[in-house]
Amino acid sequence: MTLKPIIKNYGRLIVGIFIIGITAFFCRQFDFNRIMGLEEIRSWVDMFGPLGPLAFILVCVTGVILHLPEIVMIAIGALLFGGIEGFFYGWAGALIGSTCTFLFVRYFMRDIFQNSVAERFSYFRNIDGFLVEKGFQTVLILRIALFMAPPLNWAIAVTRVSFPKYFAGSMLGIIPGVAITCYAAESLVKMESLIDLLSVEFAIPAFLFFALISASGLSGWWLLRNGNRGKGN
Repeated sequence: MTLKPIIKNYGRLIVGIFIIGITAFFCRQFDFNRIMGLEEIRSWVDMFGPLGPLAFILVCVTGVILHLPEIVMIAIGALLFGGIEGFFYGWAGALIGSTCTFLFVRYFMRDIFQNSVAERFSYFRNIDGFLVEKGFQTVLILRIALFMAPPLNWAIAVTRVSFPKYFAGSMLGIIPGVAITCYAAESLVKMESLIDLLSVEFAIPAFLFFALISASGLSGWWLLRNGNRGKGN
């Protein structure tokens, strides 16, 4: 195979992999995990004064794109701005970051997945068709259950689900995870002793967290069932 057909068929994928490689190199060089602590983010936000909330949203967007622990950053937002403001800033940052990841993967990698994987394996075709038909409901359930799991952004992006359905499902689906994280962060700050962990104030986020974990398992089973059902048809 000559170079021209390779570039034609795999050009976007090659560029995408190159961008990922460059990003990974810089992440390793600058150790972003180290500079994403509470005091480091507080200094960054304070440096921008009135534009501090926008600076924090930018931090969240960067964290999502670089697959840094989003929950930690959202919790830091609640500590810096309070539960309500922190919720909105964390929600905006998580949504923008996941959307950027979705658009990147869709542009550079969806075609190769559709041509090389989805067409060859009926299971992926069935899941793909299911997402086209019920994209909003599926994305909503997956977001509620898996929150900001990085593989989820990539997996959905290579399917044929429409962008409006993805965006709407993500916009609503990440609300419970962000809200629980902000509530738990504020509650931990108010904790005076370990006995406080037994109070209702701490029991609520713990219960909601385990509810999301259970929903994650159910959603996975639901998708597998629908994929196998479509395969049988």
